[in-house]
Amino acid sequence: MEGGEIIMKKNYKLFFAALILLFFSSNFFASESASTAYLEGCKAFSRGEWNSAVFLLKKAASYSENDNPDTHYMMISAEIYAEDYKNALDDCEDFLRIFPESIYVPRIQYMKGKLLYNLGEYEKSIVVLSDFCHRNEENELYPSALFYIAECLFTDYKYDESEAIYERIVTQFPSSEKVNAAQYRIENIAQRSREEKLLYLLKQTGEEYLSAKEEYEKQLKLYNSDAINSTRDKLMETQQKNKDLEEQIKNLEAQIEALKIEQLLYQRGLNGTSETAALDQPIENAEIAKDAEVTESAEKTETVGDAEKSDANSVSETDDKNKTSEDDYNENEAVKILKAKAFLIQQLLNEQNAAE
Repeated sequence: MEGGEIIMKKNYKLFFAALILLFFSSNFFASESASTAYLEGCKAFSRGEWNSAVFLLKKAASYSENDNPDTHYMMISAEIYAEDYKNALDDCEDFLRIFPESIYVPRIQYMKGKLLYNLGEYEKSIVVLSDFCHRNEENELYPSALFYIAECLFTDYKYDESEAIYERIVTQFPSSEKVNAAQYRIENIAQRSREEKLLYLLKQTGEEYLSAKEEYEKQLKLYNSDAINSTRDKLMETQQKNKDLEEQIKNLEAQIEALKIEQLLYQRGLNGTSETAALDQPIENAEIAKDAEVTESAEKTETVGDAEKSDANSVSETDDKNKTSEDDYNENEAVKILKAKAFLIQQLLNEQNAAE
């Protein structure tokens, strides 16, 4: 029995030794494969082969030896460089859940906020980055987190709020790598503000122009209506003036004809035509007799000049007779002219009737 027990104990020891050897040999080969995968992933990462690095690091992380914050952080970085933002965001959330105490947590939180910004989730990005800034005021990524908060606001057209954060970056963190970008945004916002003012003024001017144009067209219509009425009144007034002018012309023409007749009569009266001589012969004989009397009276007056001076009454009577003779002579002359006019008018009428 004792020999058998000794043999059984020896067999158990050999069995356990074999198990231990098998365990260590398997761990050795597994550890070697994990190390190889991790090493290959690191080489791809250093060469900038981001897709290969992501694949190899994921393979390395599948080994328990490599399932650590370092491997996952490098894998997330490679995904970001490869612009695989959606998977990188998912891996960031897994990292914060699995390794909440890791030294990479602040950086992973910053990466998550930036990835949300790249994916267009601006409100979520502001929340994550604001939480990062609240927890890590002394972190070197603090200015960059402020910058991407401002970028989210800028993209969402909240220019005043984003400008305040850009100015804070420029003034409080002058050595940050985001200072130049923040300064550019400040100038961009100022330019945009000027453009908005110009557009506003242009809009106001355009509205005023349209309003003025409508008012002008309205006034033009009213003016045209008034102008039609005014033109109608002016036309009627002009027509009345034309009628008055026509009447004046007729009157002037009649006066001209009368003047022509008077001139003709006057010329014929001066020439003593035969037509008027026959009519005026008795009158002329009477006038000659009266002229003789006047002449005789004048001669008597000259010969007895001294007597006239002494006898004033006699001279006065003689002057009255001479004056009466002159008046009779003028009346006879007027009668003679009227008769001549009547004769000529009758002659003209006879000629006109003969012509018709």
